[in-house]
Amino acid sequence: MKTDLYTTQDLLGDWTPDDPLSYAATLDARTYLAAVREGLRVPLADTIAQDRALHDYRITRALAEVIAGRRVVAFMGGHGLERSASAYEMVADIAWRLAAQGYLVVTGGGPGAMEAAHLGARLSRSGHDDLRSALTMLSAVPKFPTYTQAQLIRPDGEFDPGTLEAVHRWQVPAFDVAGKWSGSAAGESVGIPTWLYGQEPPTPLATAHAKYFENSIREDGLLAIAKAGIIFAEGSAGTLQEVFQEAAQNYYSSVDGTRSPMVFLDLDEFWTVRRPVQLLLNGLFDDDGEKLLHFVVTADHAVAAITADSV
Repeated sequence: MKTDLYTTQDLLGDWTPDDPLSYAATLDARTYLAAVREGLRVPLADTIAQDRALHDYRITRALAEVIAGRRVVAFMGGHGLERSASAYEMVADIAWRLAAQGYLVVTGGGPGAMEAAHLGARLSRSGHDDLRSALTMLSAVPKFPTYTQAQLIRPDGEFDPGTLEAVHRWQVPAFDVAGKWSGSAAGESVGIPTWLYGQEPPTPLATAHAKYFENSIREDGLLAIAKAGIIFAEGSAGTLQEVFQEAAQNYYSSVDGTRSPMVFLDLDEFWTVRRPVQLLLNGLFDDDGEKLLHFVVTADHAVAAITADSV
């Protein structure tokens, strides 16, 4: 049973660049497959439920030890954000700057905007030219091959080879980047994913992983630890859920009596027009609460919003 956070080697150590089916052999994939067979949301046996609960408790304890005394900033956003997109580069740049200033970057640990944040944090001990080089490496396979659990795991309970091959193609550049900037060259960050959405593999660009079985614990906990603020890149239903879950934590000051800045990357008016949360949030908060809300279109303004307001 785990008593500390996972490393990439723990979760993905059996992945190899030359075997397009090798993800199936990793601890991450094997745990996901077992969880699906045993009951993903509701375990079929009490002993499995107890083991998962104890596992998640220990992960929470280990995560608390890692973040103690740290300024934690979270990045939220959709898994569909392409590696070649300007918003992906912007997220990576913001994370690069914040991590270089000592902030600990955390995300949901998956593809898209989450991966971009881990990329920036990982390259935070290197120059900006290196970040640009890493972005170029990743853009060789720009889009995460979105698929459902049913497309990854066949009705017979085994992984689908075609889907595994698509995942592998997308993983290769990330492992290349992780290998090039590794050891002491790698800036730290923590991915906080869940096996409930195990069809999205954790990124090898994070240096540690707090992976949970129970998504509700993981989701609330991820938002709660980000006392230095949360940066919202574009996303869909899951990101919207996180926006209002964080808004509730701020409204009630339910996390140790604190409130943290909410920074929205409003490229192409994503958060003011396409997903018009600004009006709702302004109507929810009083004048002091509204000061926590930042709708920005540049990396400079995003970084300033965190560094000026974080606790």
